[in-house]
Amino acid sequence: MISVNRVFAIIGLALAACATPLQAQAPAAGAVIRFHEYPGNVVNIVSWVMVDKGFCEKERIKCQPVVLASGPLAQQAAASGSLDVIYSSADVMMQAVGKGNDLMIIGPQITSNLYVLVTRADLALPNKAAGYPANVRDLKGMKIGVSARGSATEMQMKALFAGAGLPADSATFIAVGSPNTAYAALAAKQIDAALTWDPVPSICNATKACDVAVDLRKGQGPAELQAMNGTFVVWYARREFVEKNGPLVDAFVRSTAAATAWLKDPKNFAEVLEISKKRLSLGDVPNKEQVVNEVVKVMIDQYGSGFKRSSIEAFHTFLMNNKVLDKPLNVDSLIYSKLPK
Repeated sequence: MISVNRVFAIIGLALAACATPLQAQAPAAGAVIRFHEYPGNVVNIVSWVMVDKGFCEKERIKCQPVVLASGPLAQQAAASGSLDVIYSSADVMMQAVGKGNDLMIIGPQITSNLYVLVTRADLALPNKAAGYPANVRDLKGMKIGVSARGSATEMQMKALFAGAGLPADSATFIAVGSPNTAYAALAAKQIDAALTWDPVPSICNATKACDVAVDLRKGQGPAELQAMNGTFVVWYARREFVEKNGPLVDAFVRSTAAATAWLKDPKNFAEVLEISKKRLSLGDVPNKEQVVNEVVKVMIDQYGSGFKRSSIEAFHTFLMNNKVLDKPLNVDSLIYSKLPK
């Protein structure tokens, strides 16, 4: 006959065996994940909300922002072990993979193309009112600001030239960093145009120092760029990190999704605005309150948690067609197995 103590021991072992898979899905309490932010930029609203509203704490993790000016810099930081999760458009990620950096998309964040080509208002551009592609032909031989050499902004500016029937290297590309420094370079006439993102379009509207020439957010530009819409800016990490830290990665993705849902609820707009004002770097611009309200509203509309594989395939096609990649990538291998098929 089995003793009572032996029965309880068997039951205890059985319960422990059942509990182990469930416990394996949760990260260690207080586990730290270091994620990429752009300096003072509106594209960070989800991560600002995620931290300030405690969505990471609800997942029992600690989210630490690491501020870096571009995707390539963040990739270098991840390779050196000082960053865990990178935030950029998918083309920047794929370009790094093509060079041997083993990266994997873990989640979506911004659904559609967020770039805008702006030009100095004082430039003599014969086709200024004609729209794309004629107005881009006017920029041949000029100095165009991009966030960093080799960045998504440089690649897409080259695509705008190609779509207008010009060689991809029809201008001199100058690294100007994030939007606030891009606008400063425009205002100082160090560059003639810039492919950048919010809040520069709103600042141009307020200052009249620059004009929007091509707004990729609104479906302007060549079809190959618009095919990327759906899942445009993503969170990604080194494959080794994802494989070793699956529960922590999953908790981070749940935190971003929860923060996204919260900030897109109209009743939370006033609080989202206050959270953004604490960190958003605009400098001294006219009608600053109006600019901040505009850029936050525009950015909220661009966020989403849905994942569209065809967008990632379109990025890959774009890079292959433009000979940015030496050989095709296995697109499926770039996508975390827990994302939708």
